[in-house]
Amino acid sequence: MPATRPGSVTFVAVLTYIDGVLGIIGGVVILFTRDQMVRASDAGAVAGITTSAILSIILGIVVLIVARGLLSGSRFARGLVTVVMILNAVSGVILLFSLQFFSGILEILWAVVILSLLYTQRANTFFASRG
Repeated sequence: MPATRPGSVTFVAVLTYIDGVLGIIGGVVILFTRDQMVRASDAGAVAGITTSAILSIILGIVVLIVARGLLSGSRFARGLVTVVMILNAVSGVILLFSLQFFSGILEILWAVVILSLLYTQRANTFFASRG
């Protein structure tokens, strides 16, 4: 019998959904306001901003898919979130060495909180039962 989804996994999935939605909204806003960000004659900057906006929208959609995977117990989604959180922690350490202590500590703490929620005993049981 499959284990029921623990609240910690649901909480991480909700945070992931919020992140994906905000990424999509941010990309759309940038896409529609890119002309106000730089001079229209600077085609290279406009192209760069457009590319960034489109990538943000695509990444937001991928994040929504990963959040859905977390809710359904996908071990791939859990692994992907784990890799991203490890990269965030490494980024936080780099920020500490570049004298951006507050940002670095926040990055590290965020990664630790998300990973600790995804790897509780109940979460381990939930993901293991979804083979």
